[in-house]
Amino acid sequence: MPKIVSDIVDVYVFRHYRKTAQFLLLHRRPDVPLGNTWQAVHGKILPHERAVEAALRELREQTGLIPQKLYSADFINQFYDHTTDSIVLAPSFAALVESRAKLQLASEYNDYAWCDLEETVARLPWTGQRWAVRHIYDVIALGGEEAEFYALT
Repeated sequence: MPKIVSDIVDVYVFRHYRKTAQFLLLHRRPDVPLGNTWQAVHGKILPHERAVEAALRELREQTGLIPQKLYSADFINQFYDHTTDSIVLAPSFAALVESRAKLQLASEYNDYAWCDLEETVARLPWTGQRWAVRHIYDVIALGGEEAEFYALT
C-alpha cells in the first residue's frame, strides 16, 4: 500500500512586467534527474522545518532570490512517486520578486527563462504545475486585493 508523504515544496516565482506577470522557469542540466526539463523551484522540507521556511530556503539556495512577498498558492500539488511507492503532497507557494532581480543558479541548472503564462504552461511537464501557475496568475499575480488573502510575508 502506498504511503502518503509531504516532504517537498513547490515555489512558483513571478515578477510584474509590463502590466502583466512573468514566471521564472529553471532548466535542469541533462546529467541530473529529470534532466532537460523546465521547472519551478522544488525542494525538500528538512526535519523540523516548516513548509514556508523550506520554500524560502529552497528559493534562496536554487536561485539566490529573496522574495518581496511570499504567498500560499492555495494549492497542494499531488502525485504518485513510483520509486518510493508514495503519494506525495507538496504545498505550493508563489514568490513575488523584483522585476530586475539577479539570479544565482544552483549547480543542477544550466539556464533560466522569464515566461508569460502561455509559455510557462507550454514548458512545464506536469499537469499539477500547469494548474498551479494558471491559478497563481489569476488569483495572486494579477489578483489585486484578493491576493492579500494569500500573503504570508
